[in-house]
Amino acid sequence: MKNINYPAVGAWALLALMVLFAALSYGSKQYKKGYSKGAEEVRRQYQAALAKQQEAANKASQEYEKQKAKSEVKQDERQAQVTKIVKVPVYTNVCLDASGVRIINEAISSR
Repeated sequence: MKNINYPAVGAWALLALMVLFAALSYGSKQYKKGYSKGAEEVRRQYQAALAKQQEAANKASQEYEKQKAKSEVKQDERQAQVTKIVKVPVYTNVCLDASGVRIINEAISSR
């Protein structure tokens, strides 16, 4: 039977554990680095999409304001025209029979 050198086996086991610990530490650091990089990329894409949406909203708002201004101008024009029409005197209290209309027509034609 062979004699087992326990100190040498213990030294190799300790060395294997140290290498395993170092590899896990390095892997953990790389994972954290990759995670941070990925999170930053997602944050940057989110900010870009948010800026794009904000730009689209601003453009839509500008178009709405232009349409609103045009609508207000048209409404002001309608109100001005209605005011002009109402200011024209309308005589509804004068009733003329056929002879009265004939007299007015003769007066107009004699001018």
